[in-house]
Amino acid sequence: MPETAVVIRSASTADAAQIAAVMRDSWHAAYGGIIAPEILDRVTAPDGGARIRQSFRTRPWQRMIAAVEDGIVGYAAFGPERDVVDAPWPYPLTPAGSEHQVAELYALYVHPGRWSTGTGRALMDQVLAKVGAAGYTSITLWVLEANARARRFYCRAGFAPDGACHVLDDLGGVTEIRYRRALTARSPAPDQTS
Repeated sequence: MPETAVVIRSASTADAAQIAAVMRDSWHAAYGGIIAPEILDRVTAPDGGARIRQSFRTRPWQRMIAAVEDGIVGYAAFGPERDVVDAPWPYPLTPAGSEHQVAELYALYVHPGRWSTGTGRALMDQVLAKVGAAGYTSITLWVLEANARARRFYCRAGFAPDGACHVLDDLGGVTEIRYRRALTARSPAPDQTS
């Protein structure tokens, strides 16, 4: 059976319920054994996409989704770098983020049924192209220290740990570490089929 084509496009509030479902399934598959089940259930409780719709109103992030014929299978959010280490939530932008020098990948989730199919890489490629075209010179992301699969994925995408870490008390005290990579200026990336 041929692989279903993946379309990468900008996300909208109409996608919120499907994005939330992808995030929930991804969190449970990726973070089971890292974050306590009751915490995972609390932070991913089904809400019909209400939290995602609210984030569209309150967080001026760029968002992209990966879709196949029968729905959304991946999601990425990105924008200027935030000060996660030295400031409380909601995190303000770093000086480099404010100056559009350093971008941040806030989230990249792919439905577990689509892991190792190129879907995450297609989303990552589009994010890197868009922030490079916007003039950012580097990009950061935060990943759970114990999430070996995601860390390997980010290393293959050219990221490396930069030494920063942060403890997520609301998620049971797990540690996340910051990864960083340099960017080259590119022409804008169109929405595309991969």
